[in-house]
Amino acid sequence: MTTNPHTATPFNEDIRRFRIRLDGREWRYGVGAAWLGRGGLAPEAIAADAAVLARAYALGVRYFDTSAKYGDSEYVVGAFLGERRAIRETLFVATKSPIPEQLTRQEAKAFVARSVDESLRRLQTEYIDLLQIHDIYTLEQVVGEGGSLEALEEARAAGKIRYIGLGTRPLDLLEHGIAHGLVDSVLTYSDYTPIDRGADALLRLAADRQAVVVNGSPLSAGMLAGADPRTLPVAEWHEESVVRRELAAEVYDLCARHGVPILAAALQFPLRRDEIAMNLTGPKDGEELVSALQALNHPIPESFWHALDAWYAERPAAADGTAGQSNP
Repeated sequence: MTTNPHTATPFNEDIRRFRIRLDGREWRYGVGAAWLGRGGLAPEAIAADAAVLARAYALGVRYFDTSAKYGDSEYVVGAFLGERRAIRETLFVATKSPIPEQLTRQEAKAFVARSVDESLRRLQTEYIDLLQIHDIYTLEQVVGEGGSLEALEEARAAGKIRYIGLGTRPLDLLEHGIAHGLVDSVLTYSDYTPIDRGADALLRLAADRQAVVVNGSPLSAGMLAGADPRTLPVAEWHEESVVRRELAAEVYDLCARHGVPILAAALQFPLRRDEIAMNLTGPKDGEELVSALQALNHPIPESFWHALDAWYAERPAAADGTAGQSNP
């Protein structure tokens, strides 16, 4: 295993190399591959999805995020990477390892160690830039003697991974990981969008500790992707999803009054916070990819942002940062 020469670079500096640079402009965006690899392992299906990533690369994308939990997504990213071994260091590849909750701390360490090796095989790469512990609700299996964090430190020492991260919903776990210096980065999901600024405290803490925050799903799991949210189906029994759709509908109407596409507003919204080092958008095909990049380039007047901030401040839950917050 060859140790990557950039391993010693602090993540908050290194990640800047992987922003989108296109036509003289720069965006803190990467592609999340959660919606790729859902067509099975047939060669033609993998090739079709890998072509989406190839198109993203041609358009300037250099940061690619996946997970062992995302079906066959790692195979898709692997097919894409396998054809780009000569330029591997120009790409950033992040993936994630879940931990089954029934495992003991020692069993979790062994599970994560195997997961790293399995991801390396599926991704067809000699090293992973960022390995994130995924979707946990306690740190019991992660920290302490014999925990899975040890497995990641050992993998880093062996040159298998470069950086260690934590990607899960509970914001208190992400804040703990940063506050105690357990990880290089955290990934928050749907917690910093036009309808939910719940990650605000996390962003301020990250800035203080010079830690990296990756912002996942600024489109609020598709609620802000372009269609009128009132037309989108949600589980009516899931109160938080219903509330989120109501908030998204209000933002949709606000955008319409200002002549701003809601997709452009949602994608550009987190770019207003310098504390967010990278944002992720997850296209399922080339059309959605191109639409996202066009939306990033759409001019938005400052008056719209003032109106959006005023709208959010009036929401009942805005003061404690829970407006629209819901589980993925």
